[in-house]
This record gives sequence, C-alpha cells and structure tokens, in this order.
Amino acid sequence: MTILKTHSPLKPAKTDSVLRRILCTVICALILSGCASISQKRDILAVVDGEPITESDLEYSLDVAHRRENLSSAGDLNISQYLQKLIDERLIIQEARRMGMDAYPEVRKKVDAYILRESVMRLYEDEIASKVTVSEEDIESFYKENYERLSLGIIEVDSEEDAGNILEQLKNGEDFMELARKYSAYSHKNNNGTVTLRRNALSPALAAAVSGLKPGETTGVTRSGRKYYILKLMDRQEAPDDELPRLRKNIERAIRRQREAARGDAYLKHLRDKANLKINREILASIDPSVKGAEREKLLKDKRPLAELDGFVLTAGEFLAMIPQKYTQPVEKILDNWINNKLVDMEALSRHYEKMPPLKGMVVRYRNQVLMNTFIREVLSPNIKISDKDLKDYYLSHREDFLRPVRYNIQQITLKTREEAEDTLRSLQDGADFSWLAKNRSIDEAASGGGNIGWVAAHQLPGPAREIVEKLKPGDISPVLEIKPFYRIIRLQKKTGKEAYEFDRVKEAVRRKVFAEKYRELYAGYVDKLKEGARIKIYNDAVESFEKIFRK
Repeated sequence: MTILKTHSPLKPAKTDSVLRRILCTVICALILSGCASISQKRDILAVVDGEPITESDLEYSLDVAHRRENLSSAGDLNISQYLQKLIDERLIIQEARRMGMDAYPEVRKKVDAYILRESVMRLYEDEIASKVTVSEEDIESFYKENYERLSLGIIEVDSEEDAGNILEQLKNGEDFMELARKYSAYSHKNNNGTVTLRRNALSPALAAAVSGLKPGETTGVTRSGRKYYILKLMDRQEAPDDELPRLRKNIERAIRRQREAARGDAYLKHLRDKANLKINREILASIDPSVKGAEREKLLKDKRPLAELDGFVLTAGEFLAMIPQKYTQPVEKILDNWINNKLVDMEALSRHYEKMPPLKGMVVRYRNQVLMNTFIREVLSPNIKISDKDLKDYYLSHREDFLRPVRYNIQQITLKTREEAEDTLRSLQDGADFSWLAKNRSIDEAASGGGNIGWVAAHQLPGPAREIVEKLKPGDISPVLEIKPFYRIIRLQKKTGKEAYEFDRVKEAVRRKVFAEKYRELYAGYVDKLKEGARIKIYNDAVESFEKIFRK
C-alpha cells in the first residue's frame, strides 16, 4: 500500500505522536487524576494516545450502525470488532486534528449549527414541553366538546351578498330547507342540505358559530375560507362513551399541541418584552424585494441597520438577501419571523447546554464525525483514481452482482370465492384449457386476453403469488392463492434466466463499488501506518464486562 505524502506526510505524524506520548507521560506523573487513573474508570474500554473510548461511545456507534432501539437483541454482533473500528476512527480523527482540520471554517460552521439546533430543542423542552400537562379530565372534556354529533342544515354560497339576501328571506319566514335546495352550493343539497358530523369536522369558524345554538336555531352569515355559510342546528347528540378509549392518545396529542403552541406564543412575547429591540421602520418601508439586476446588487450592499437586537445588527442588505425570490408574506412578517427565530437562538445559546451532559458528549461525537468526513473528503478521496480498465475488470469479475431480475410470463384466473377457485383448479387438473377458463370465469381485466398479463418481475406480484411463482416451472399451475379479497390461480408460461446487465447500463453502479473497494484499501493502509506510532491500550476485562451486559 502506498501511503499518501502529498496531503499528510507520515514522518511529522510520528513525531507529533511521540511528542503527545511524552506530554501524556509527564502529565500522568504529575497529576493523580491523569492517565494513571484511566484504567480505574469502569466505563473506559480503550485509550488511544491518551483519549479514552467509553462504553457510551460504543453504544452510540452500535446504535448508529443498526438504527434500532433495543440493541440487547443483537446477540450476533462482534463487540471487539466494533471497538476496533472506533479505535481506527479515533486515529483518523486525531490525524485530522494534527492537520488543523478542526480549525476549518466549514467544520466550525457545522459544529456551531449542530450546537444551535440541539440547544433550541432543549430550550423548547425546558420552557415549553415540560411545562405543559394534560389530565384525564382534560381529555374527557375535549372529547365531549369536539366529538359530539351535530345534525346541521347547511346553506353554502360564494358571496357575502348572496348569503345576506338568503338570511333576510329566513328572517321573513322562508323555509330553511327550501332555500338550501334552491340556493346552496353545498355538496349535500340533494339531501335537503343536511348532514350529521362530529363537531371537530367543522372549520373553527363554523364550530364557533354553532357552539351556542339550540336545536331549531340558525346562525348568521359565517365566512369559512372563500365560502359563506348559514347553518341550522337540527339536533345535537353527546359523544358516545365507547369511542373515547380508541381516540384517547390522539386527543391527548391534540391538546398538547394546542397548549404548547399557546405556551410558545407566550414565551416569545416574554423574550420580546425583555429584549433590547430597535427597528428602523423607514428603512423597512423602503425595501422592495422584487428589484432585480444592478439595483438589487446595490441594495444587497446596503449596510444601514434595519434591526438591532441585543447588540446584534441586521442590515438592510442582509435582510434583502434572506427574502426568498418567490415570497408570499409581507416584509414586515418576514422581519417579525426573523426576530422571533433570532431571540430563540440567542436565548438557547446563552444557556450553554453544550457545556452540560448529555449534549457535551454529543457535541464531541458530532465534531469527531465531521472531522472524519472532512479527512475522507480532503485526504483519502482525492487519492482514489479509477480508470475505465478498473471498471471493466471489476464488472467482468463481478457480473453476478449486476444481474437482471428474473422475469415471468404468466396467465391468471381471478375468482370471487374459494369454492369457485377450487372448482376451476380441478377443471384445470382434469385437462381444461387455461385460456378458455380465464375468458369465461375470470373477473379481472386480463380475462379477455385469456388471463395473459405478460412479463412481470417477482417484486411486481403480490406476496402469495411471488412465493409460488418462483418455484414453478414453465407449464406449471399454482394452487389456489388467496389474494384478498379474491382468489387466484396462476400458470407460468415462460421465465427468463439470470442475465447480467450490459456494462454501459450499470457503469455508475460499478464505479461506486470500485470506489468503495479502493477506499477500504486506502483507509486500512492509512490506519495501519498511524498505528505504528500510536499508543493503544484495550481494557479486555471492561470489554468482556460490557459484552455480557450488552447480550443480556
């Protein structure tokens, strides 16, 4: 393996590793809590040049790799292998730091963005979610109010003027149902304009309009969306008790969403009240997001302070740059949203969640992952060269990886009942013609063509048919298959063999595989060289102890 010299000379790396070991030795000798105490901490599994790898590091790695909640069921995992992977990654991360990648602007930007995102989530939990409760009484009350059954007469028209005229006719004694049949655009007007539904199926405006009505009473003109309504309450029935258990969780979530939204609005008002906020309304009124060309370029450089928020200044040019090209909100609303977001961000960061567990450890892991990705992009990937010969050689030696899916040419007969299907199958077994039976008995669209549905791949068939057709030989007929709500019989006419795609068709897929293979080789070689100058200690007793707990 040729080790990279252009991007990362190995000699300085060794020198740096030696220096780090000397410093670590001196510190360990002087400070009792230093390296000498590492082996006494039960959760430390290994140390790489003075940096510990803990049980939580390994648990996180396993969780990311397998994306499952209960890792204790993963009894076949090789824990030592995963630990070795973490050691290899730690060596790469340390090398990335030695090369100064932790100071790269893009690395810092990503880490800062991660800290902000996680801090805002914790602020939301602290100030909003944790301060909202939902009791059983709240759920029952919500259910009774929102799930009662309302029988309503509905008149729906397109204009307020039409609605007003109809309301006048009602006041003059005209019959509601007669007017509904005559004027209403409501989809149920053929049912005399009436409908029975749950209260929460109404829009908020309509629900509010009927809330205080008694049977027989009529609302005034109510607007909902682009339509105008007049409603008459025919009957009101309490929400049935037997449906509450099924809806309890949904109702709890709905109440919590409402209360968190209200709490969020109140908290934003609190932040705004205590903030030192200044807005230059004159500048705001002069900003035209629709300007283009040279005029827009000039405005983007406008340094006048549009808004000042606790020492942070938003210039007119910065504000213009953040407005999307296809904006739908007025600029005042866009600025208001920016102020709200900025206030939340500033408050979240001021609490320094990143200095407290568990976010402190999460930030370390995230920064390490960013460094790993940066190292791969800057050092390893540029040194992977792939020629057309590499691609063709790989394709020829791995043709089995690029096979076309087997395809089947089949006929089918679909029937309504199992009895019909069993009778049809017996007829086929006695020599009846499949095509004739398909034309005369099958109820699907392929019947007119003798049940022939053409060529299909296995994944295009329903589950029961897929399992059977893969076992059939040309000319074989399947047993009766239940494919709800019907029953089906399949005859395999032909099937293709396993053929490889043409090279040009899969060239990019081949390139990805060749890249991955060369990357693994390059990565392994680089890690092996780093290990030559590294001090690695694995605590086997701690690893075995972790493994026992993990497998319980």
